[in-house]
Amino acid sequence: MSAVEETPVVTPEAPEGGEAVAKKKFERNKNEKPIEELYDLSKPIPKEERPDKEGHEKAVQELTDAVEALKEERRKIQERIDATFSDPQQKSEIQELRTEMQALKTQKGALIDQKKALRAQLDQAKSQTDKLIKDKKDTRSQVKFNSVEEIEAEIAKLMRQQETTSMSLNEEKKIIKEMDALRASKKHVAALKSKDGALDGVKEERKSIGQQITAKDKEIDEVSKDIDQVMTKIKALNETDSTKRDAVQGLIKERDEYKLKIGEKLKEKDALRDAYRLLNNKFYNFQRAIRAQKKIQYEEEKEARDAEKAAYLAKVEEEEAKKIPYEEEQALCEFLANFLERTYLSKPGDEAKTASENKDVVAVKDDPFAGLKPVSKKDADEEYFGKGKAKKKRTRATKNQDTSSGPFTLSVDTFEQFGLLSLNPPTSSEQVAKSVQELREKKEWYKQQPRGSVPTAAEIRKSNEKAVAKQRQSSEDGDAPQANKKAPQGAFSLSKDDFVPLGVGAAATSINSSWGQKPAASQEAS
Repeated sequence: MSAVEETPVVTPEAPEGGEAVAKKKFERNKNEKPIEELYDLSKPIPKEERPDKEGHEKAVQELTDAVEALKEERRKIQERIDATFSDPQQKSEIQELRTEMQALKTQKGALIDQKKALRAQLDQAKSQTDKLIKDKKDTRSQVKFNSVEEIEAEIAKLMRQQETTSMSLNEEKKIIKEMDALRASKKHVAALKSKDGALDGVKEERKSIGQQITAKDKEIDEVSKDIDQVMTKIKALNETDSTKRDAVQGLIKERDEYKLKIGEKLKEKDALRDAYRLLNNKFYNFQRAIRAQKKIQYEEEKEARDAEKAAYLAKVEEEEAKKIPYEEEQALCEFLANFLERTYLSKPGDEAKTASENKDVVAVKDDPFAGLKPVSKKDADEEYFGKGKAKKKRTRATKNQDTSSGPFTLSVDTFEQFGLLSLNPPTSSEQVAKSVQELREKKEWYKQQPRGSVPTAAEIRKSNEKAVAKQRQSSEDGDAPQANKKAPQGAFSLSKDDFVPLGVGAAATSINSSWGQKPAASQEAS
């Protein structure tokens, strides 16, 4: 666990600002070792107890008080030593000499700084001289003559040779080219002369700076002599004061002993802090290890849950693949069609047909409830408890009663079921036959659709539920007045005129005008 000692302290000893705390935390996280190097996270982590901060601060405060007490005793001894050397006249003389010494040292330091500045100028001039010499050497390498007069004389010589000598065309071109080169070299000669002038100026500047440095050296030597004279006087005064120093040697020794004691207390205080820091870091790393171990366990559990969920979803998809596509929608079409036929299109002769169809039903064998029959209050031997007056028997309409005479009504659930099929529900008895035919055709249409080509009823229902939940949440948050909020498409709302048809394509005005009302023919008959 030696690596734990390098980890910084967790809890700061004094409150700090937010930025300072964030910066300190960043440095701590940057420098601390990975927890995997300190603990084996695959095994149980040994528990580390939180160190006693209050006890630690109390012990530190006791040591601090002891140090302050020793400093107070040392201060008293120092006062006795100072009282021994309290001669005002001697102190004033020594003070004057020390003041003079300080002034001379300041003067000498200023002269040294001036000499350094001159030395820097000299170095700069030297660098400039070296650069000019190099440029001069480069320029001289490009010309053969040292002056413009020599170049003119050479050009005249070549011209005379061209005019008086019989030569070939190539030789004449060569002479002309050489004359052009000589004319071009005139500017290099002029530049060479300007560099010579600049070089002479720099040399003069170097000479002047050297003279100034020599003068500064003389001034520094004179100030150094004055300092030596003042130092001699101070030493003489100190020798006369040696008798007093002998008298206070015991006090000085005692003062040094207190200094050693203070140092020991401070070391003890530092050791106490280091021990607390070590325990605090161990506890901090223990917490880090616990968090890291829990994180690893959580990730393993999450991977297991994800794998289990993936296997379950794969199994569900496999089961869904075995089913007939859009089986629920086809069953819903058949259910709604049978419901409308049985409720609004049934005739008295249909009951016999239904009875004949029921003949094909196989009776249950060994039915445990075969011998049971309902018991009335009059025939039973048991006593029945009754309270109050008997309720009036409600008259119910028979199944064969004609439903066309009453108002045409459908439940809200029926409207929603038509909406899941993207069909418009009938709003009157005359539209029932057409709706039944649409339902049959819709069923056949679903049989021809491949899996996943159109949304299923469950998907449409889930989408509508999400839209309604989102609308409810927005209304609870109070983002806008209720009147200005736009309801999601397909959501059910009684405050809208088009709340009745949950399907697609129905005319809201025409439906709402006849909703819950009797047909016109029945109203006239009544």
